[in-house]
Amino acid sequence: MYRNRTDGGLGNPGRVALAVLCACVAVVSAAATSHPFRLSVADMRVTEGGLSAEIRFFWDDLQFAVMEHSSDMEFVLADSPEVDSTVEAYINELLLLRVGEVTLMGRVAARGVEDADIIDEIMWWYRLEYALPAGTERVEIRNRLLFNLFEDQRNIVNFRTLGGRKRTYDFSWGRESVSIPLL
Repeated sequence: MYRNRTDGGLGNPGRVALAVLCACVAVVSAAATSHPFRLSVADMRVTEGGLSAEIRFFWDDLQFAVMEHSSDMEFVLADSPEVDSTVEAYINELLLLRVGEVTLMGRVAARGVEDADIIDEIMWWYRLEYALPAGTERVEIRNRLLFNLFEDQRNIVNFRTLGGRKRTYDFSWGRESVSIPLL
């Protein structure tokens, strides 16, 4: 009467084994192939006369975003002044720092790579330096990095004032701008 219970209630053992195997393969494949979220993290700090921003990206996100932004389908992240210049232009267009009506332009001061066991979790970082006009008390930040490519992109900015106060800001679609006191 209950044909599916003739083997102790487990149904077809072959189907159960296949389902378990497929689930294991899916979990291992997802863990080994890519990072599950879109995120950049910037550590910004006010210095005497300027502002420093060190921004970390998943390498593939940065490469594809710059490739799309620059319309250069041959673009590849590399240790070169030409790549630094292209990435600098991308960052300056999508990470806007404004003091009043003046847009600050960052200059690449350093770059590096944080290695990882999984290739898609390798991080590239860039440190940009910005000159601040004398007497600056606030800066407006509009952070749309990688928004040109990913709808689910989030950008975190850890900001440290000249006085040492620390704040963290979360940027996403619809929450792209914030005005921050520098003191």
